[in-house]
Amino acid sequence: MRHAGRIPYCGTCKTLGVRYGQRSRMLLNHDTVFLAELLMHYAGEPEWTAPYRSFNCLAKPKEIPAILDYAAAVTVVLAHYRVADHREDSGRWIWRAAARILSPQYRRAAAHLRQRGFPLDELEAILGTQREREANPKSLADLAEPTAAATAMVFAHGGPEELYRSGHRFGYLIYVLDAFEDSAKDARSGSFNALARFPEIDGRAEILKTVEEIELPEEFRARLRANVEERLGMRPRVMCCVARKTLRDRWSDAVAFGRRMRDRERIGFAVFAAAVAVALMFPHHARGSMSSRECLTVPFNLMALSSFFATPADKPQVKKGCANSCGNCCCCDSCCDSCDCGDCPCDCDC
Repeated sequence: MRHAGRIPYCGTCKTLGVRYGQRSRMLLNHDTVFLAELLMHYAGEPEWTAPYRSFNCLAKPKEIPAILDYAAAVTVVLAHYRVADHREDSGRWIWRAAARILSPQYRRAAAHLRQRGFPLDELEAILGTQREREANPKSLADLAEPTAAATAMVFAHGGPEELYRSGHRFGYLIYVLDAFEDSAKDARSGSFNALARFPEIDGRAEILKTVEEIELPEEFRARLRANVEERLGMRPRVMCCVARKTLRDRWSDAVAFGRRMRDRERIGFAVFAAAVAVALMFPHHARGSMSSRECLTVPFNLMALSSFFATPADKPQVKKGCANSCGNCCCCDSCCDSCDCGDCPCDCDC
């Protein structure tokens, strides 16, 4: 689930680093970020401290909102169960090593959830039925039930009880979507795949139907639908925060950005030049910075660095058959409708 803003994503990532060590940041996944965003929607956004608003991945918060603390603990616990499942399925040494490395973080996360009253033993018992269900598959819903029930418990415990139903359908979606994406790989390796056991089920249609059944606020529903369609190959994959403008346009924007910052903060030439350089290399992240100090910390952000190395050099091509030949449309199928990077040239009504 693509995140809408930087605070839930970076906040959960930093919470992982503070609570469970820097290596735990690699465990972060978009499903738990989506959970954090959804819980904040119902609880109200907390008062974010400066480290959370900073792009600098090295800035550590001292006060952690309860929602992000909960999401981080859930991330570690679910990663533990996933590693354990891979270890039992494959028996490879790499999963045994990963389980041993993750064990201390799991114990701390499990203790934190139990302290919050989370029924961790019940969650473990539900997930433990997966192997038995796969040995005697009755239906796709039966195979997905452990994932669906576990996700429902996680959603409902952190927020209002009505989230149980949404969490259950979301967990079902996760299971079926993973089976759909892994079908070719599982066929080659001979691994179990739920959709292969029930070939009469159209996986793509089942996934799209489930998306519409999940009860979510409209803003979350639209983003979920867009991301699922992207993973199904129904719309071009768009890398958010990646600049798609020409180098000349990016330079003009970077200079304009530096001048606005100079006028606003009366910065010197050295800071101005540094701000222009940062805006040239990381246009999206620089545009979101609130001060010159924050702008200069953008190179210390891992997401900004990844977008820099993924930046395409050429200008987007107009899709053939575009009904409105504006010469500026890169995605007539509205592939940018869920992207908040501000750099997409889709400003026509194709």
